[in-house]
Amino acid sequence: MQKEVVVVGGGIIGLVIAKELAKSEVPVTLYEGKKRIGEGANKASGILSIGGLEGIGVNYKEAILNRLNGAVLYAGGEKLTIKAGGPKAYVLDREIFALLCAREAERAGAKIVTNTMVDKEMLSSMEKESIIVGADGVVSSVASNFGFPKINDYVLTYKAEYSNANIDDVNSCELFFSDAPKKFFGWTVPYSKDKLEVGIGEWMRSRRNSLSVFNAFVRNPMVNRELEGATKLSGHASIIPLQTRKTTVKGNVLLVGDAAGQVKATTGGGIVFGTMCAKTASEVIVSHIRKGTPLALYEKLWRKKYGLDLLMHKLIHRYYSGMGSRGSGLVFRIARLAGVENFLGEYGDMDRPSVVVRRLVVRQK
Repeated sequence: MQKEVVVVGGGIIGLVIAKELAKSEVPVTLYEGKKRIGEGANKASGILSIGGLEGIGVNYKEAILNRLNGAVLYAGGEKLTIKAGGPKAYVLDREIFALLCAREAERAGAKIVTNTMVDKEMLSSMEKESIIVGADGVVSSVASNFGFPKINDYVLTYKAEYSNANIDDVNSCELFFSDAPKKFFGWTVPYSKDKLEVGIGEWMRSRRNSLSVFNAFVRNPMVNRELEGATKLSGHASIIPLQTRKTTVKGNVLLVGDAAGQVKATTGGGIVFGTMCAKTASEVIVSHIRKGTPLALYEKLWRKKYGLDLLMHKLIHRYYSGMGSRGSGLVFRIARLAGVENFLGEYGDMDRPSVVVRRLVVRQK
């Protein structure tokens, strides 16, 4: 009898690995604690690079809200304006995207069970006969129940959506680096000509409530002007890990996505790297079932493929978060004089900083 795989967590990462396993004719059941797939998915921002989206392998077209070709970065009275010749990223409705992922997973043969919390007793019984994949977010019950190392560094976020906002450039997002929020940034992302997402990330050790930091951020004159006369539609708090777990495989239990800390520390984006690592996990699981390949190979492979880029994101985050507003402003001024705006507009890659470095080296030659 073929071993079954149990995926805990019905977010985008969990749905993608369920689909990949089902495509390989591996019996897979996904458990989601919420009443329906996609519930609460829009607590996190939905900016994804076009290249990263294409690599996920799910038809995302129905979920597109907006196309972005640039970003404006502010710090210490300075700004960098990065513009590309065409769209570089999409803003997605994450709830719709999750539903699209679920549809493809079920079509491939995955079984999805909603409104079911997987508790310690269920996990213990599943472990005896199944391979378990924890795709249940940074506060992972799978990770805690099986004694995985903790994630000790994370950001608390708060974001809200507004209608009737005053948006100058519908195809460009804004990033605000200052001493508050601490060790992260504030942002605005246009969904349409008059609908705007505004958010902040606050380092967990600052001991400040993310909503209070958000309320201070929206008083920023530039943000306040965009929101003058606007109506707040909703608000959401969430958590972003800033480090990967030291171990992501124990016995026949694997962690993927936010549960493993496979997240860009620079921006908090986790879908692209999470799904790439999920595909690697799927390949290892299939090989384990068919050929006896050790599941521990997953740890080695995902770190070899994506560890460098995740480390570079972490180092970049550590660099900018340690400079403060004035230091960041000085770096922006130097970068602008060095022509960095044009270089990033042409060669920038929001997911793979290692690719950007290689392009820079080639260009210098």
